[in-house]
Amino acid sequence: MQQKKHLYTLKARERLKHRKKIDVLFTTGQKFSLGEIRVVFITSPAEGQIRVLVGVGVSKRYFKKAVDRNLIKRRLREAIRLAKPAFVSEVEQTGTHLDLFILFTGKEIIRFDLCQELVTAAFKKLVRKMKP
Repeated sequence: MQQKKHLYTLKARERLKHRKKIDVLFTTGQKFSLGEIRVVFITSPAEGQIRVLVGVGVSKRYFKKAVDRNLIKRRLREAIRLAKPAFVSEVEQTGTHLDLFILFTGKEIIRFDLCQELVTAAFKKLVRKMKP
């Protein structure tokens, strides 16, 4: 029972926070859009334990208020946290490190259930793109 509790986490060490890594990701990473989200990712060969780093962002252009941007980011992170165990197990099968950034490109605040569907679909598409 204790093992299952640790599956659904999104700790600080699992988040993409370093400016240099983010800059490299946006300059050399692959991109695809799915609905109202855009996924930017980069893979690298693993030399040990597989790691998946995730970042989220929302445009200031459509959401002027920080409260609205933070709400969407919280919803995205929660959707990522819930979809992460199945996603990480599939990434581990490929044997690569993965850095990914999810950008919300919609113009209206979306409900959590729609956000969850988008993230799950994006993870499935990402796994298909990673497999040779």
